[in-house]
Amino acid sequence: MRPRHEQVQAGFLFLVRTLVLYFLLLNSFFQLRELLDLVFLSCAFLVAVLAGLWMEKARLRILPALALAALLPFALRALFFLVFRLQRALAPGPATDFLFFIFDSSFLPGLAAYGIAWLFTFLALRHRAFAVVEVGLNSLLLLLVFWTQAGYRVTVYPHPSILAWVLALFVVAELFVLLLARRDREPERIDARAVLGFAWVVVPLVLVFLLFLLGKYSEGAVKAGGGLMKPTLFRFDFAPYVRLESEIRTSDETVLLFRTEGKAERFLLRRFVLSGYAPDRGFFMDPGKGIDGQESIVPDAPETFPDPGYRGREPLAQEYFFLTIDPSSLIAVNYPVRVAPLKNWKSSSFLRVYRVDSMSIRSLSGPESVARQPPLPAGLVSYYTNEGNDGEIKALALQVVGDRTGYYDRVAAIERYLKGNYLYSLKPGIAADGNQLHHFLFESKKGYCSYFAFAMALMCRSLGIPARVSVGFFVDPQSEVLNFYEVRAFQAHAWVEVYFGDIGWVEFDPTSEIPAPGEDFSPFLGPDRERMAKLIREILENQTGQEEQRDLREAPSSPAPRLGDRIGRIALLVARLWYITLPALYALFLLAAKLLPSGLGLLARDRRRRARALYRLCLVRCAGVGLARRAAESRLEHASRIEGERGVRFAGMTDAFLRAAFGDRFDAGDLDSARKACAAFLASFRKAVPWPLRILGALNPLGLPSVRP
Repeated sequence: MRPRHEQVQAGFLFLVRTLVLYFLLLNSFFQLRELLDLVFLSCAFLVAVLAGLWMEKARLRILPALALAALLPFALRALFFLVFRLQRALAPGPATDFLFFIFDSSFLPGLAAYGIAWLFTFLALRHRAFAVVEVGLNSLLLLLVFWTQAGYRVTVYPHPSILAWVLALFVVAELFVLLLARRDREPERIDARAVLGFAWVVVPLVLVFLLFLLGKYSEGAVKAGGGLMKPTLFRFDFAPYVRLESEIRTSDETVLLFRTEGKAERFLLRRFVLSGYAPDRGFFMDPGKGIDGQESIVPDAPETFPDPGYRGREPLAQEYFFLTIDPSSLIAVNYPVRVAPLKNWKSSSFLRVYRVDSMSIRSLSGPESVARQPPLPAGLVSYYTNEGNDGEIKALALQVVGDRTGYYDRVAAIERYLKGNYLYSLKPGIAADGNQLHHFLFESKKGYCSYFAFAMALMCRSLGIPARVSVGFFVDPQSEVLNFYEVRAFQAHAWVEVYFGDIGWVEFDPTSEIPAPGEDFSPFLGPDRERMAKLIREILENQTGQEEQRDLREAPSSPAPRLGDRIGRIALLVARLWYITLPALYALFLLAAKLLPSGLGLLARDRRRRARALYRLCLVRCAGVGLARRAAESRLEHASRIEGERGVRFAGMTDAFLRAAFGDRFDAGDLDSARKACAAFLASFRKAVPWPLRILGALNPLGLPSVRP
């Protein structure tokens, strides 16, 4: 009979293994949910686990157990068919006739789940060493389950972060299985410090895994989002750059609702202004440079932005209701002059609601009258006309504009040329020489919006016309319902803005609406009227009395709300900079865990405790660089060994510790001797151990000494 604590440990190990197997089953179902029945699969899994547990408790040999396990599902099938026949006899009709077919449609997939669950359960209970093999097989099954996600396109979960955390939990669970299985076999070789060290090693591994996975899915999502969108930590947002991909995919997921008054040929909802350009990077956000950029974050309280005062612009009020896009993203028709976040209602379907007032061009009569290039400071002209000195693009631009001399006429000619001579395609193809834009302009003549925006912006720049790229959403007014417009992910778009002096930046959309031959993408068939009606009804029922969020910084109340507001802002900043704050917090955690006990001991009044804290501080330094005390090695033997092997003077500090721990008396002179011994140790330690190794040793979580300060 095994001791009770070993039985509890074995039971916990069995539970973790079973949960990992069920996790794999669930994700298999998510991949094929249209073909599988989760209830049937779960029942088959439960029967398999219980059967494996019973056969092990009965101590059946492997061959009889295999035979019985193989017969059990067919015996259950025969039993269910007898029940179905009885039901059909009692209540004949189509409903009872189809019970046989419904059962058999799920029987074969359930048989696969049953077989794997039974085999793994039985072998894990019968052979303790099966844990290593089981972890390897589970990892192989995981690769098979997520094979469809190999292109970094998430379909199993609504966001890559969820997938990353799920896979990270799988990794942690399997590592704990290995640790618990080893302890189950060799309990005397595992102690609490080993478990703690194991946990501290797992944390950075999981963080690195998460960062890697999110980074890869971020890159893949840019492709899936038309080369424009990417996942943030928990939602989706636009990438602050534009890439030209050889193939993209589209999604019809609804990301937001947009409401405004009035009609337009097309609304362009701007998210980012991409003014910077480099041939190897494409167009990208370049904060602090250029003019008339756009704020990128929705403020926490109503905020007014300077109105550039450009002529020919009219006020346009808009409201945005976010569903799946990052709630901090500021989207607006240019130029936004006031943004007011609105208080969201309880049980809202929306992540964020806010109102924007913009100054917008409703007519091109102003830009059409511009014949001469508007003035712009020389530094800005060179910045907005940087096109990488591409002679072929410049030659094409000169050919397109011909003998036109009017400023607007030249810009409009480039827009018309791209619209009329190129085709829209989700599969632009791969350039043999790696130059995707040249492949688009001179060979394939097909691409998606980013290709057209790149081409027009660079053609304008090659002629000395200041131009930049903007990204956001296009909204087709044909989809209007009660002044609301549904915006889906595939409406992510890139266009061009050209500088027109006192009119400001004017939008041009050169993307062709003619699909390339043989393309299999479906056109937008209009909004989901049923879902739109539900969401609009919710908005209309809750918009009465809807208030703008109050600025707590200006509220003449107690300091508590202001302090809470500051803490919230700091927390939001930390969350946005997670790729910096997570590693930093982990490093601080390790340093605190290693040095805090010693620091508290050094502040104690008791001399003995301070001496012990000095000794522990020296031990921590040694353990971090691989000079920890070995098993069955006394403290004096440890000090003698590292002094002889590495020249680290540790004997004096060890002698001081032993006097503090076991001596009859320990006065001020003894404490002073301990301080001098610690200083001698640190000097020899710095001399014997290179500084890079000392830094790594400070962050090394293994080998913590068990000496109390």
